[in-house]
Amino acid sequence: MFKNWAVILIVILLSGCERNEFDFSGPDSQIAFISRRTQNSAQWSLMSMNFDGTEQKEITSLPVRCEKPVVSNSGKTILFVHYTDDNFYELYSINTDGSNLVLIDRANRYCGSPDWSDDDSKIIYSRNRDESADEKDLVVYDVFSKEKKVVATGGDHSCARFSGNDNNAYCHRTGSQCDIYIMNANGGNKQLVVQNGWNPVWSPDGERILYQSAIDDGSAQIFIANADGSGTKQLTSTRSSRVWPGWAPNGNGEPVWTPDGKKIVYVSWQDEDPEIYSMKPDGSNKIKLTSTDERDENPVVTRDGKFILFTSKRNMEMDAEIYIMTVDGKNQKPLTNHYNSDIYPVEINF
Repeated sequence: MFKNWAVILIVILLSGCERNEFDFSGPDSQIAFISRRTQNSAQWSLMSMNFDGTEQKEITSLPVRCEKPVVSNSGKTILFVHYTDDNFYELYSINTDGSNLVLIDRANRYCGSPDWSDDDSKIIYSRNRDESADEKDLVVYDVFSKEKKVVATGGDHSCARFSGNDNNAYCHRTGSQCDIYIMNANGGNKQLVVQNGWNPVWSPDGERILYQSAIDDGSAQIFIANADGSGTKQLTSTRSSRVWPGWAPNGNGEPVWTPDGKKIVYVSWQDEDPEIYSMKPDGSNKIKLTSTDERDENPVVTRDGKFILFTSKRNMEMDAEIYIMTVDGKNQKPLTNHYNSDIYPVEINF
């Protein structure tokens, strides 16, 4: 009798140990990222892997620019920028399996910073107006007809982002000042909503915008406003104690929403090096999720709201690597282990 109970107890304990082995693998989702995998080269490659870090492979042999890949809302197509040998920027789309490579547009000073419409039928991006200046127009590309339409010109335009109802928030720079405007998908009904702001990020419901703005000490901080610009509120105020001569102190940035809109994940420099934090949309309940002596940045929340993908340099024997953790900051685990940089993770094939 005693032996039987002993066997049962051992089985229970072993089962408990197995449950504590956290499983990051998903049934379908994978991760795309960019990596310097070409030996003796500074070129970046577009890569993919499973959520447990296995099956790392190149999506395209075309070198990519050091920009975050932009995934369609279906999770099946990626936008990336290629810098050519004759100094042109080329914006491409490609399926996550490496098929259907499409050149969307090219320019000799800049072409990129794209975003997808909610139904993946349109792509908005920035493109240099001409060869003589750095000012950029916004262009909308119709995925099905292949037609292009300039929707914002005059001044310098960047960081255009679709909301769920196909409005666009974008940055308009005149001189040294950057302001945030919104417009509809065809470029009509342009409205100034935020002065002295940049990098707009729509909330999941399309009702609010996160953005960055400089405060009195010059540090960039995270703000929030309603879609019409009302209800502006500063959410962060910390800054790095390390200051470089001639540069404003590093503050807070890279804000992203959780899918339910209840949290904001962001990067803060308040401990000198960047670390990942979370907070509520009113700026309360700030929680430090990473704590290392090196850089933790580029956070992305997965579509199911359970995990955060990010870049970390905590392993001093490697360069930056792709990590994953649960949304509460627990179960932090490296997914790549390469001597050159792996950065900008995004979820694909969900």
